Amino acid sequence: MNTQPVTFAAMTDLHLDIMHDGMMRIDAFLDAAQKADVDFIIQLGDFSYPKDTSTCLCAPEKMPINLKYAMECPTEIPKLEILNKFNLFSKPKYHLLGNHECDFCSKADALEMYGMEKPYYSFHLKGWHFIVLDGNSYRDEHGDLVDYNFGKYFETTDLPYLGEQQLVWLREEVLSATEPIVIFSHQPLYACPRGLRNVDDLQKIIREGRAAGKRIQFCMNGHVHRDIRHFENGILYYTLNSISNYWAGTAYATHRYSSEIEAKFPNLQFVVPYADPVYAIVTLDENGISLKGVEGHFVPPSPEKTGITVPLTPSVASWSFAWDEFETLHGDV
Repeated sequence: MNTQPVTFAAMTDLHLDIMHDGMMRIDAFLDAAQKADVDFIIQLGDFSYPKDTSTCLCAPEKMPINLKYAMECPTEIPKLEILNKFNLFSKPKYHLLGNHECDFCSKADALEMYGMEKPYYSFHLKGWHFIVLDGNSYRDEHGDLVDYNFGKYFETTDLPYLGEQQLVWLREEVLSATEPIVIFSHQPLYACPRGLRNVDDLQKIIREGRAAGKRIQFCMNGHVHRDIRHFENGILYYTLNSISNYWAGTAYATHRYSSEIEAKFPNLQFVVPYADPVYAIVTLDENGISLKGVEGHFVPPSPEKTGITVPLTPSVASWSFAWDEFETLHGDV
């Protein structure tokens, strides 16, 4: 591999409109990235709502509780100031669209907030080819793929999708690549409950690329709010845990903060918050990949004490693998 080592810091699912302490979390992430002297930083979506929360096109009977509360009780957290901190980092910084960016605005609005020219793109650094995808399309009542806009996507379960033009672009990007490929996305890129509906179309491109000798090494996503390593056909699909919380829902509503804080941030009762911001420092070199995570803890009570049975962690585990191990590993490892 004709590459140089590259190190980046990644975070995901900050959810500024739910969390009251987003400034602290961004400060911790940026401080860690600075100390690690990374080559770039990236956030994998669901950072915040780009616009105010007054307009949502989702039918009221389909609207989830987090959107209802966001409309009834808009937060006053300084979102643009926090985003500006991210954007003023001294090294290159990259954004990716999550689904919730489009709950109260158009995809164009979200792109404008982040300063993104396109919802999917690629960049090159130190002999590595990085691809950023946009999985935020759904199939409407006419069978057409359309963008997530103003929360309308909550009316269907026929989602998420990579759009047809994006798949054409991705195939060209992969087949023309001369460097090892890393793919970033919000949703998982392998077959799993919260992954893409058209994951087979994506996987066909990946198989075609690998058959042509393209070195697709590593895919990284957010969205699930868990810490998961999944190996499939010689590729590591890594789900990065949220920097903030796990969404538990109304069945597990729990009051952990003062009445004053929860009055301003009513959706806090529906999440399991992480006391510590968690994120990843990832290093890629010719031999393999290593990730330095953060060991954290839950804001009490723990998920088990509220009846949650999903295996959750308030952490990002540290690990390392050699590239030649990938072909021998399969499933969640």
